[in-house]
Amino acid sequence: MATTRKKPATATKAAAATKPAKKAGALPSDDQPSAGAASASAATALAEPPAPRATTAARADAKPDAKGAPSGIERRRSPREKLVAPAVLQPSSGDASVDRGVQVQDLSLGGVGFVATEKFDPGEIYRITLGKGPLLLNARVKIVSCNKTAHRMYRCGAEFC
Repeated sequence: MATTRKKPATATKAAAATKPAKKAGALPSDDQPSAGAASASAATALAEPPAPRATTAARADAKPDAKGAPSGIERRRSPREKLVAPAVLQPSSGDASVDRGVQVQDLSLGGVGFVATEKFDPGEIYRITLGKGPLLLNARVKIVSCNKTAHRMYRCGAEFC
């Protein structure tokens, strides 16, 4: 519902001096508001709060999830890009003898999603290596989620730290 706002009247002493003088004895009619009424209506128009804008969080077609937040709405700080590529996870200590191969599914500026054959505990810190040569990504990640999808298959999410 859109409302139209009146253009505020600027009543200053200089502007009042340039206006033509009213005839003596002429009373203000009901059609023309007096200067005091005009400034009062301008102050009221300026005091009105702007109408709230519709947000995507208030979509009617979004069904709430278990926590009550609408599902289907992106909560990430940066958009994720689909990327299917092999990667290697190793403990943050740098012990290369316990490298774990994973399959990256998506990547963003804030984190990475991957599929693994073993379960990772949330809160654990690892180092991920993805790519080769000039397109090498080697960064520390913290496991945020790890859910079982099939027999010995886990879908994990990690954020860069």
